[in-house]
Amino acid sequence: MSLFKQLLILVGLLFLVVFTINFALSMQNIRSYLQIESEVHVQDTATSLGLSLSPHMSDENDPILRTMMNAIFDTGYYQEMRLVDVDGEVLVHLQNPEEIRGVPDWMRKILPIETAEAVSEISTGWNIAGTLYVTSNPGYGYLKLYEQFKSTLLFTFLVLVLSVALLWLVLRLTLKPLREIEEQANQISAGNFVETPKEPLTLEVRNVARAMNSMSGKIGGMITRMNNKLDSLSDSLKRDSLTGLFNQETFNTEIKRALSAGEQGYAALIKFDDLAGFARERGSRSVDNLLVDFAEILKQDNTSPASYYRLYGSEFAMIYPQASEAEIQTLAESLQERFNHLGQVHGIEDLLHTGIVRFERSSEIERLMPAMVEAYEQARLIGQNAFFIKEDSLSSMTEMDWKAAVEHAIDYNTPEITFTAEAYNYHTDPAQQVMREAFTVVRNDDGDALSIGTFFSMAEEFALVEALDKTIIHKIISQLEVSDDPTPVTVNVSLASISSTDFRQWLQRRLADSQLPAERLAFSVTAYAAAKNLDAFIHFSLFVRNLGAKVLLKRYTPDVVDVDMLKELYIDYLRLARDMTMNISEHASKPEFLNLIQEVSSLIDIRVLAEGVTADEDFALVRKTGLYGISR
Repeated sequence: MSLFKQLLILVGLLFLVVFTINFALSMQNIRSYLQIESEVHVQDTATSLGLSLSPHMSDENDPILRTMMNAIFDTGYYQEMRLVDVDGEVLVHLQNPEEIRGVPDWMRKILPIETAEAVSEISTGWNIAGTLYVTSNPGYGYLKLYEQFKSTLLFTFLVLVLSVALLWLVLRLTLKPLREIEEQANQISAGNFVETPKEPLTLEVRNVARAMNSMSGKIGGMITRMNNKLDSLSDSLKRDSLTGLFNQETFNTEIKRALSAGEQGYAALIKFDDLAGFARERGSRSVDNLLVDFAEILKQDNTSPASYYRLYGSEFAMIYPQASEAEIQTLAESLQERFNHLGQVHGIEDLLHTGIVRFERSSEIERLMPAMVEAYEQARLIGQNAFFIKEDSLSSMTEMDWKAAVEHAIDYNTPEITFTAEAYNYHTDPAQQVMREAFTVVRNDDGDALSIGTFFSMAEEFALVEALDKTIIHKIISQLEVSDDPTPVTVNVSLASISSTDFRQWLQRRLADSQLPAERLAFSVTAYAAAKNLDAFIHFSLFVRNLGAKVLLKRYTPDVVDVDMLKELYIDYLRLARDMTMNISEHASKPEFLNLIQEVSSLIDIRVLAEGVTADEDFALVRKTGLYGISR
């Protein structure tokens, strides 16, 4: 029960008790007053009437006696009048029936009014001639008491209602700042570090509001500083320390992202032919100068959207998305001219060669790097600093073959589901399993596993990815329904599905028909896909939470989705890209990055998972950061 209701009930009951006691005392006082008034009245009547009858008592049969008594008695305030002579004989007897109309019986029982009787002796001269008895009629007292009861009750009720209404208003105004502070606390918990603009009037509440504002400002400032540091660390982790170009991990991520997104373009391997020999002749400093000059040439390429990477040592790479054959030809010729000039500056005519290959939606990542090496070897046969463009397909299947494979998997429910990437919380003894991933395997007619990334990319190309997601999710749920393992399972969902109203309706029906607890499912979307349509992802996250399930953002790096945005995505889990936890011992900034991302996530109530931490050295360092779960 809320504080408002508790105070309203408590004070309301106090008011009710006070008004009830006051009302009871008031009615009792009124009854006593009427009782005394009745006694006084009949006594006055008996005295005054006795004096009036005194001159006529010499003749007991005088009709004026009855007339005068009738005149008083007919007013109705009396129940009985008796005039008795000195011998006890009744001369006049007037009586009204004891009838009380309009007054309930419970009133007479609760507030009884006793019948008042007054006696007055009548004398003639010095002798007593008779006695007059006057008895009051309690009906009029009851009637007046009942009318007073109703009016007092009505007035008391109105005062009570007005008091409660005033109390309600006062409590509303008094507790309104507390509701604002509660909302502020919820906003802070969600990662929005807001401050209440108006200070409450109540001193104690004002002090609480000031403390909350101070805490919000300090935490918000700390988060901002952490975010800025994360951005800086994230950028440094993506780049080669010597040349400032993107590193091999970034290249692997970007090329996989391009292929999964169905992009087409060109990738190139740029390799120095004999960098080791150059180092032996001129020393490592000359090699560093050569590589820096080479990187400056690549950075000066502002005419194309190409990105350049240093893989390791003497090997560099390039990705040129959405490029035509003419565009890549022009770029390659321009780079060759600059490479020739660089070779002349450093006294090496045949400096390097470039192997360029074309990729498209159906290209397979496993074939890309060998094709780039093959193109490089072809370039070495052409001439000094030459390039070679390989236009051959990197896919073992045609697009129609891929389409047929996707349709067959949907129609015949052939995808195989395995549970892999088991993540454990290594801060418990023994380590507790906290997450599994549902991995899909699709095979061709020969039983060989197809490239799952290309498979989903082609499904998206032919608008079959939503139907494929339904098929796979249905199979995952069916397998979990007969499993006793309570560990949550990550279920991958495509961007097309999370944006589809039909898919959401289907998912809601499927979970409603299932006996599987919804919290055992964590629907997973890649950070790259979510960044392409954040609104759709946020709506899907809220939808999934309403179903009772969880949401996971996977392959996360701060350059894809800003850290500041995490609190607005309504996610439960954050799984870092594998590059963030590989070769940590060789990158001093990676442990610091993990510590910062863990601190920021804990403040906004997100659990962080690390994927594929295979090396023991990496595992030891990742474990120290306190991440929620680690997959090995």
